[in-house]
This record gives sequence, C-alpha cells and structure tokens, in this order.
Amino acid sequence: APLATSDLQASMNGRPAKVVAARGPGDDLIVMLVLDLTEDLGLVELAKESLAASLAELPPGTHVAVLRAQDGLSVLLDPTPDRAAVKKAIMELPVSGYPGLLDTVVTSARIADTILNKANVRVAVVHVTDSSIYNYRDDYINPVVNGSDQRDISRRFPEGLIREKISKLEARLTSYEAPLFIVHLNYRTDRMNEAYQSGLMQLAAATGTNAVFCRSRAEVPQAIASTLARATSHYSLVLRVPERPERTLQVQLDNQGRALSYRSRIVLDKD
Repeated sequence: APLATSDLQASMNGRPAKVVAARGPGDDLIVMLVLDLTEDLGLVELAKESLAASLAELPPGTHVAVLRAQDGLSVLLDPTPDRAAVKKAIMELPVSGYPGLLDTVVTSARIADTILNKANVRVAVVHVTDSSIYNYRDDYINPVVNGSDQRDISRRFPEGLIREKISKLEARLTSYEAPLFIVHLNYRTDRMNEAYQSGLMQLAAATGTNAVFCRSRAEVPQAIASTLARATSHYSLVLRVPERPERTLQVQLDNQGRALSYRSRIVLDKD
C-alpha cells in the first residue's frame, strides 16, 4: 500500500523530526542512467538490450537521462520520456576507454541533488558498470614497499588505497540526498577487486540502497530489471530538521514496525 506521511515516524539524533512530505511511486521520477562500460563486448550488448527492455516498461511519469562515465561525466541524452530515444542512446554507446565510476559518482550525485532540490520530482542515479580496479586510469594498487619484510604494512594491506578512496567518496556522498543504485555486470574474485566491489556496496549503502553483482551472464537481465524496479518504487521524504542541529544527523524511520531500507546518516552542508 502507498505510504503516507502519517504512516511514518522519524527522528534525527534521537529527537523527533516531522515528515513534511512523501513522494512515491505515483509521482514523477528522473532516472539518471550512468553507463561505465569498457570491456567484454558480448556482456555489454546483453546489458544494453536488458536496459532497453526494462526501461521500456517504466511508468509513463519516468524521465530517463543517459550519461557516460569515461573521461569525465558526459550527457548523451537529457531527461526524456521518449523510450525510443533512450534506447538509441544506449545502443549507440561506444565501449572503450578506462572505467570511470569512481571518478564520476560524486558528480552524478551532485547533479541529482540539484534537480531534487529544485523540482517536485524524485531522482535516482543508476550506475551500470563492468569495471575492474586494475583498469582505472589512476593506480589504486598499493605497491609492496619491502617484499622481504613480513611486518611491512603494505604487504599485509595491499588494498589500502582502494579503501582510502572509497572512504573519501562515501564521506562526500553523505551530503547528497538522491539514492545511488549500482549494477556490476562482472563480479571478480581476486583480492583487489573484492575490496573494490565491497567499496561499491559501501557507497550504495551510504545512500540507503544496494549494489547488485552478476556472477554470470544469465543474471544480468534480472539484476538490471530488479534494480530499476527498486529505483522507480523508492520514496523521497522531506523531513523537518530540528532546531540547532548537529552537522551529522543519524536518521531513524519507523513504519508501524515494518522493515524499511533508508539512508540512516546525513551530513548537512556547511551553509
């Protein structure tokens, strides 16, 4: 059943916070689809076809923007309800360059936040990627300083640079409001990519959502369909911040005892 403001009880840092408004699945939505595709052509074509099919089924009040993550965030198609135009932009996307998710995730969140605060719509950012941490333009592989020294910290924690990067991105994402969804097309099991993929889960969780990883090609259509379904069905709440708030707010929501997935931590802008 649709949620109403009267169904929700909210608090910030333990103090009651009024739910002023709730926008949900019946309200307009802008999906910012950010494509970060650089590797297996067969896998990418499957993802493109799955995206086109799933996007065609979205409600009519959904506008889709298509963006590319390589070499900085670039807009391929402005938000539009025209599904044929969306499909064309997706299918014509070139598969080349370096992965760009880590380099563009904050930029896409900032753009989404600007839209969210200026228009009476919901906004969701959906990143679709096949990235490997080894293929980024920047080198995130922590080199071993002294391979013969068993006590060398770089030897024991080679993923240190990845964790540091993720931590910095997470800190910035907590200042933005739009939810971030991630679909990774190619789950990898080596230590460095597992650290990277755990980091992607951490980034999505910071915005109250999740990251989905495909372990086989058969999982790609369902992963894309379920992620877009979650993006279109999410609620955007407006809460009244208590007087003299701390800069970091811990948020708690309750819907008559039912389980909710939501952003639990928000860092207010200094202004």
